[in-house]
Amino acid sequence: MSYDISLYMTVDTGGPEPAEFRPADIGNYTSNVSPMWTKALGHRLADLADAYAGDSFPALQRAVAAMEAEPDEYRAMNPKNGWGDYDGALNYLRALRDACAAYPKARIYISC
Repeated sequence: MSYDISLYMTVDTGGPEPAEFRPADIGNYTSNVSPMWTKALGHRLADLADAYAGDSFPALQRAVAAMEAEPDEYRAMNPKNGWGDYDGALNYLRALRDACAAYPKARIYISC
């Protein structure tokens, strides 16, 4: 299982239905590192689904800072099966944080 995250916005194109626009694709990363994200965020990463990016940015900023401040603590949580690691988990969280800063009015789409 893995997380696939992107940001999306609905756009009024003047037609009968709004169009969906995806300004950022964070990509896919293994859910084996989800305990790291949960520890850093204080809740599951999946709980950000459908939230506004701007509203989620402060929590993501704190989570990235927490992971950067205690790398050994988070590295100790590396999955035993070798699927994913601290560096990949941190980079994925950074990418989401940066996209949320760039597109604060977008919503977070998470498939897991």
